[in-house]
Amino acid sequence: MAYTWEPKWEPFKVSVAGMVFTTCRDRVTGLIACPICIHAVSKCLGGSQPPSYQYENSFFFTVDDLISHLKTYHLRGWHRRIEKIASKAREEEE
Repeated sequence: MAYTWEPKWEPFKVSVAGMVFTTCRDRVTGLIACPICIHAVSKCLGGSQPPSYQYENSFFFTVDDLISHLKTYHLRGWHRRIEKIASKAREEEE
């Protein structure tokens, strides 16, 4: 029994509700990686690895699970930032 897993990444194109992006999928298990958490550009898309990127392991069995993760985990911060900018703009107008 193996205690480690070496993924065999391949590029995987996701197209859902008008949103298209490319991430990594393991050829053996079929697991789909979050493109933000693992930095897909450096893992399977041929880009360079950033020097100070905080990697996380977020893998999913379905595209729906990946989209749910992106909405709840990564977009949450953007919504907060947009709301702060909007409230500052309202204060400056008054």
